[in-house]
This record gives sequence, structure tokens and C-alpha cells, in this order.
Amino acid sequence: MLLLSEKFQLELRHLRHFLAVAEYKSVAEAARHLHIVQPALSRQIKQLEAELGTSLFRRSVRGVELTLAGQQFAEDITRVLIDLDAAYKRVGDFARGGAGSLRIGVAPHIAWDPRILSRLQEFREQSPEVELVIESGLASTQVARVLSGELDGGFLAWRDPAVEGLASLDLFNCRLNLAVPSNSPYVSKLPEHLHELRSEPCLWFRREVAPFYYDFLIESCEQGDLSPRLVISGGDISTILGQVATGLGYSIVPDSARFHCPPNVVLLEHPDLVGTFPVEFVYSASATNPVLTRLVRMLEV
Repeated sequence: MLLLSEKFQLELRHLRHFLAVAEYKSVAEAARHLHIVQPALSRQIKQLEAELGTSLFRRSVRGVELTLAGQQFAEDITRVLIDLDAAYKRVGDFARGGAGSLRIGVAPHIAWDPRILSRLQEFREQSPEVELVIESGLASTQVARVLSGELDGGFLAWRDPAVEGLASLDLFNCRLNLAVPSNSPYVSKLPEHLHELRSEPCLWFRREVAPFYYDFLIESCEQGDLSPRLVISGGDISTILGQVATGLGYSIVPDSARFHCPPNVVLLEHPDLVGTFPVEFVYSASATNPVLTRLVRMLEV
């Protein structure tokens, strides 16, 4: 309710009734379309004119016409009501998760994976009013930023399971592949057993970069009776693949790397590499952003 004076309280219906009279150029016709009695509508117009201190209508042979002041008031009120209707729609969209913003992290090794990109594209199509910001980040960085509120959620793997305050959805599993240069003899003849690679330089990363993933890789090698000759060459999979491309050695990477693999690197499945690991979407367990809720519900399907 809009309070203009102590004597007259202006409500939105008064403004809509005023515009109806202006549209139909007749109090009687406007009253009929508004489903109210004519005397009540006439009284509202008179009260509005008294409050504004000017006449809004003048009588004509056809009914009533807007005065100059009435024309200006009608233009201004029309804009106000359009903005108000839009505000109602925006807040409703926000409450339903159809508007607002999301900051989402994606681990580098899955940033090009269509299983991620297709879901983000689907969300964009369903919620075109949402501002969606995608940022690359390793699992540990994403978790810290989700807990601090800098990110709303993140697509990742191999987070510390001891960290509390998170909720998650498992999306799909990755398995391990051998990554070799395209001119490697292993492209045409796969080594029968992993341990045949023990003398080859294996391009790797420091354990502190991703300790849980590091341990999983070492365990996978041990299950295949391989003690790899580790050569520390990078901190992420993209860097390691670049080193493989130059012929400096081979590596073991997730099969999701095929979506951003250099053209002169080949990914090979090997029967001794049997382990898999989940890619998940992680978010704060106490999150209240309705846009995030909408994304989570879509990912659950």
C-alpha cells in the first residue's frame, strides 16, 4: 500500500482503475470491465484527483478524456506498473531458481568432458536468466572455495573425504588409460602386461598436488605389477599430456583426458588398469541458493 497522505491511502488497484478509465474513456465502461459499480469507481477517481491536487479527466461528448496532467500521470503510472510486474516476475523466478547467478568450478581434466558440458548447456537452456560463471580449479582449491562461499559448487574428483560440510552427487566414473606419443610402438602393439613399462620414463606429478589421486594411481600400478620410473613433469594432466606429446615418456591418465588430448598423443586402454573413480558435483551442505537447488535437481535426473 502506498501512503501519500494521512487521509488517502493509494493502492495499486486505484492506479489500475485509473488506467482503465483512461483506456475506455468512460467511467461506466471501465467499471463494467473491472466488475465494480460505477459510483465506487467515480469516487476513487475523485479521491485520486484530490490527493494529486489536479484534474485527471475532463468530460467530453464521448465520455471522459485525459487532461495534460492526466496524460503525464498515465505515462508515469504505466511505466511504474510495468516495472512492478517485472519485479514480481524476477523475484518469482529467483525463488524458483530461474534467475540469479551461479559460480561453478570444474576440474581441468574434465573441463572438456561432454558429460559435464552437456549438463551445463542443458541448464543454460532451462534457465537463460541465470548468470553462470565457470572457473577451472583443482579439487582441493574448489572445496576450499565452496566452503568459503566463493563458489556455489564444483565438478571434481578426489577430494579429501575428511572435510565436513559438503554434499555431493556422483555423476559418472572414469577409468585409467595409458597415454603415449602417437609414434610409440605401443600404439600398434599394446604391452601385454604393465610391468613391461618399468624401464620407461613415466611422467608424473608431485603428491601434494592431489594426494588421493596420486595414491590411487600408485595402487593401480601395483595391482598391475608395475613399479613406474617416475619423472616429475607437471602439476596437472594437461601439462603432463603436453610432455607426452614431445616424446619424453608415457603417463597414466583418466579416460576423460581424451576430450582435450593433443593430436599426437594416443590414449590406450589396458586390461591391467581396472580401477575406476567417480566424478562428482560438490556443494555446501548448508547452501540456500535456489538457483543451485535447481541445478542439483537437474543433475539428479
